[in-house]
Amino acid sequence: MNEKQPTIVDVAREAGVSIATVSRAMTGGSVSSVSRRKVEAAAERLNYRPGYYRSDPIKEAKHFIAAVLSSQTNPYYAAMCEGITAEAARSGYKLLVFSYPEGTSCETVAADLLDLRPAGALLAGFPTERSVNPETTRASLMRIQEAMPLVAIGPPVEGIECARQTLPDPSQCVRKAMAHLCMLGHRRIAFVGGDRSARFSTIRENAYYEEVQRYSCRRDPMYVMLTGTNVQAGELGVSILLGNHAREDHPTAIFAINDLVALGAMRQLHRMGLSVPGDMALVGCDNAFFTQYLTPSLTTIDLHPYEHGRSAVAELIMSISAGKPIAFNQSFESTLIVRESCGAALGVRTFEDAP
Repeated sequence: MNEKQPTIVDVAREAGVSIATVSRAMTGGSVSSVSRRKVEAAAERLNYRPGYYRSDPIKEAKHFIAAVLSSQTNPYYAAMCEGITAEAARSGYKLLVFSYPEGTSCETVAADLLDLRPAGALLAGFPTERSVNPETTRASLMRIQEAMPLVAIGPPVEGIECARQTLPDPSQCVRKAMAHLCMLGHRRIAFVGGDRSARFSTIRENAYYEEVQRYSCRRDPMYVMLTGTNVQAGELGVSILLGNHAREDHPTAIFAINDLVALGAMRQLHRMGLSVPGDMALVGCDNAFFTQYLTPSLTTIDLHPYEHGRSAVAELIMSISAGKPIAFNQSFESTLIVRESCGAALGVRTFEDAP
């Protein structure tokens, strides 16, 4: 019977230090010289070999890659996970999928990945999107990419040029939605959902302001409701939005930051006796599976999360095969899916421009 291979836990116990200290010592992090010598001596006694890269991963019996996602229940990340899983299986890799509670630091993610030592890692969502301390996040990502090939799906992180990043343009969906709504005659368009702790949300909010100016839409600070990213955020956003304006100043259209927010917005509009799209047009983002089954069906922007996940894994495996991370940026074009909720079936409507 083969002996059990020593783990980072065994090294920490043998050296009399914490697992985090072993991780830092093994990856060139900041530890005292005494602790580093203890870790190195313990690793040598136990014959512990982390092995950042496999020389021929396809021949490894138990090689795997790790995918860290913001949420496995959010439809966007669920679709992305399908693409990740399909490509990993096609390429013969085992897959570990992780999701963490809201507010988990990138340091925690880095420590877990460095402990597990997968052949490569894919990050999507909060590890690169949300950060109270950008410098700490950057340092954590650098530790990961020094230890293994890394793909980050999301806006680029300054100073992480070596990470292979698949970049959906967060502003593109706003521009397409605003252009479509303005083509239909809307000039009072609200922006519902999101929060400024997420970079993609801030990028989309700024794109909204730019498009408001481009199309000479009504610029009203109270047309922007940064209430969150779930169904309840849509309900709350519409409730506050309409409660703060007289009927004649209501927006004629809403762009929701994602389809969950759009679902909540639609529910609240119905509760308030307003019809979609008769009284208010509505556009979401993500093309979640349920959008075509709503009444009315939801106009939305397809960001192609399945393809993002699939191609990100393909790029990751290329880096693993090369034995080093290779800088590579890729962007996908989003697609406007026109359905009933925007009022397109009613034809082009003209609304009196707000003063």
